[in-house]
Amino acid sequence: MTKTRGVLAGVVAAAIALGLVSCHGTDATYTIGGDIEGVTGTAVLKLNGGNDIAVGNGSFKFDKKLLTDETFNVQAVDVDDLCTIANGAGIVGQSNVTNVAVSCTPQTAQSVIQSLQTVIRSASLSGAQENPAVSTGASGAGGIMVIPSATQLALTGGVTLVGIAPFSAQVNMHLAPSGNPTGNGAIIVPLILAGDGLTAVVPPATTLNTALLAPLLRGELYFNVATPANQNGEIRGAIELQGGVAASLAFLDKSQVVPPTASTAMGAGTLLADLATGKILISYITHNVASASAAAIHTSASQNATGPSVVPFSNLQTNIDTAGNSLANPLSTARLSAQNLADFTAKLLYFEVDSAANPNGEIRGNISSP
Repeated sequence: MTKTRGVLAGVVAAAIALGLVSCHGTDATYTIGGDIEGVTGTAVLKLNGGNDIAVGNGSFKFDKKLLTDETFNVQAVDVDDLCTIANGAGIVGQSNVTNVAVSCTPQTAQSVIQSLQTVIRSASLSGAQENPAVSTGASGAGGIMVIPSATQLALTGGVTLVGIAPFSAQVNMHLAPSGNPTGNGAIIVPLILAGDGLTAVVPPATTLNTALLAPLLRGELYFNVATPANQNGEIRGAIELQGGVAASLAFLDKSQVVPPTASTAMGAGTLLADLATGKILISYITHNVASASAAAIHTSASQNATGPSVVPFSNLQTNIDTAGNSLANPLSTARLSAQNLADFTAKLLYFEVDSAANPNGEIRGNISSP
């Protein structure tokens, strides 16, 4: 018995020496890293929403290690630049990920308006971001798309909630004090709760003054979720994350239906989804289809073809505002599959709203990146 114990002890010691034993047991773990270029000052990179590292130009590697088959998503916070991220989302194999490529270029409010460039930012909400911090098991995720013009900013987006009782929350977009992104600020956009009570959306046709573009780029806009237990806010999230999401704003009409219908209805569909997990951060359609019977995200075998529903919008509401708009959205737990994400890249997804008169689609909007 003593000899057997000695042999086992030697095996364990050898495994430790080889780095095979970790906090995950005997499973090997791998690092996530790559290179970043074009940073004006300092950027903060996040892995799966945390594990922050502040970086300048050059190579980077997160301290956090992941197991094989875990998902990874690298995002950036940079108040001075527009950053795009290649190879930043995926599934860990059996080797370190070393090819994440972050490319940044200077970005100002003036340059965004001059180029009419759509601004996409996402947010992860928690009690820790409240001021003061709140201890809670609730969380949320969301994002916005801002489409600028010379005179105003068209806004779409919203938040999905986890761990909060349906219909118990008030969700708003706020503006933090200038130069103090963690400070508490005034409401600038009250959001509308959807039919599941856990999805909150920007009202249709919302616009912002162009003066809010600079604070947005500085990370001073945030979502805040107030509840009866925490009336000043239970969870909060800065609208600051760049990259890592599949994002689209699509306009729906009869002309995109195959074959086209005679409908005069119109609509707009919003989609932001995590590129690694497929989790839908926010998605919904606002429309004026009379007596809509169904709505969904569909996929097709080729562009401008028809195909099956992949994300049904189970919540249908009518007349959510004084303009007679209706709202459709999926469950707050909805996800895009890996194939759906590939189809997004290939421009094979589309929004559709059906009616009794047009059960195969009254209006449609083809989904693609801006």
